[in-house]
Amino acid sequence: MKCILPRPGRLSPVILIVGVLSCAAAPALTWERTDETLACKKRDEVLWQFNFGIRVQKPYFHPLRVAGSESLTTSRPADHRWHYGLWFSWKYINGVNYWEEDKSGRSQGDTSWDRPIIKTREDGSAEINMTLRYVSPTNGTVMTEQREIRISPPTAQGEVTIDWVGKFEAGKEPLLLDRTPMPGEPEGAVNGGYAGFALRAAQEPAKCRFITAEGPVETFESDRARPNSKAAACNIVTATATNGVAIFSHSSNAGGDSPWYIINSQAMRWFSPSLLAPAPKKVKPRETFAWKFRVVTKAEGWTSEELRKQSEAYNH
Repeated sequence: MKCILPRPGRLSPVILIVGVLSCAAAPALTWERTDETLACKKRDEVLWQFNFGIRVQKPYFHPLRVAGSESLTTSRPADHRWHYGLWFSWKYINGVNYWEEDKSGRSQGDTSWDRPIIKTREDGSAEINMTLRYVSPTNGTVMTEQREIRISPPTAQGEVTIDWVGKFEAGKEPLLLDRTPMPGEPEGAVNGGYAGFALRAAQEPAKCRFITAEGPVETFESDRARPNSKAAACNIVTATATNGVAIFSHSSNAGGDSPWYIINSQAMRWFSPSLLAPAPKKVKPRETFAWKFRVVTKAEGWTSEELRKQSEAYNH
């Protein structure tokens, strides 16, 4: 069974369309869809939900869980209302801020999108295709993106693989894609370097243990770590279980290992392959490039060996 959402322009006001589509091949799986969300459910649990409505500033995944667990993600927490579970956002494009939001919930630069084209299948897999535009304060589109997201069928434990590809094309002007200044740079700060693909993980009382393909992340300065690796994961530890979520950064993104920015404090668990950390990216007029990521949820958590194996398979 295929479910396709039409493609008019920027999303229209919400018209609630709730549909529960039974998956004949796996009766425990159902699709739940509204005009702003798509959710894959295992019985009464939402394994993942993709949110793309007009009331948010970025499309995002939340919740994201394995069967029988709490959500591995946190969305729009009080400390950073612009953290959207699993999402993508530029920080600065030609000095304009597309990341933070003001009290009204708006960013200085606007991220807009057409209604996604969504296909779902009876086995619980899905494809999401979107056209996004990055719009300046003067209403000029400085860059477009063709986003392709592929979600695997859930395993018996509710684990899924999300392949996320962003294909970008600059407009008629040159661009500087920038991030917050890094430690050691002029006006650099301990929290410098963020921009791009990111995951805000579960909060207290759950605990988080970060790990890369090279081993556990144990050295933090001011609750922050900056390892280099092709993969990193957050293992969420609760009183009853440990489950994990990993991000794999394709080797084509950075020409090898990616730099990571990881925060593990009582208030915030957050990680990102910070591809702009080494330096801002200059983009010529009409230049194109692509960034590729894979996200995998895992019951019982990740080990470094498993991250290495999955990274090799992803980059093969």
